[in-house]
Amino acid sequence: MIRENYENVPCVGCGFCCIQEPCTYGRYVHRDEAWEGGICPSLRWTGSRYVCSLVSRRDRSGMFYSRELKVGEGCRSNANPWRVDVRPRRGKDDH
Repeated sequence: MIRENYENVPCVGCGFCCIQEPCTYGRYVHRDEAWEGGICPSLRWTGSRYVCSLVSRRDRSGMFYSRELKVGEGCRSNANPWRVDVRPRRGKDDH
């Protein structure tokens, strides 16, 4: 298999990765809740970007989620169209 090299770029908080494929932790934490529009309830719009309330916790669990989800290591989906149009989304198909 040939893999293309990619370069991580800084996260802009567009929500693309979390909305397209919610993480295992979000699915577990919110397993009994209805997800409006398919968007994880932990994903919050701040008015300018999306943030995850799981990784924003100020305790050991927040550090765990940050480490496991590689928060701060940059965007690996840097060709996605949402990066240039950061706004609230209604779901996966909200282009």
